[in-house]
Amino acid sequence: MKEMTVSADKEVVLTQAMLREAGLHGRLRLIINQGEIRVLPEVTTAVEDVVQELAGCLGSEPATAYDFHLKLGGLYEAR
Repeated sequence: MKEMTVSADKEVVLTQAMLREAGLHGRLRLIINQGEIRVLPEVTTAVEDVVQELAGCLGSEPATAYDFHLKLGGLYEAR
């Protein structure tokens, strides 16, 4: 574990080497709360995984090309 002291009146720069040392790579998520900033790896949800699996079923389109327009209705119903 490394600890650094920085001044809040200047920019804070995280280098790729620092991120690698922390085991962070790929897409990252910043969570900013009062008094803290957390840097976390971005994880996909199970729903996103399913959509990725369905991608290309009708052709070679990426999952982002689909817009299912699903709205929750009554119990066990998507319309």
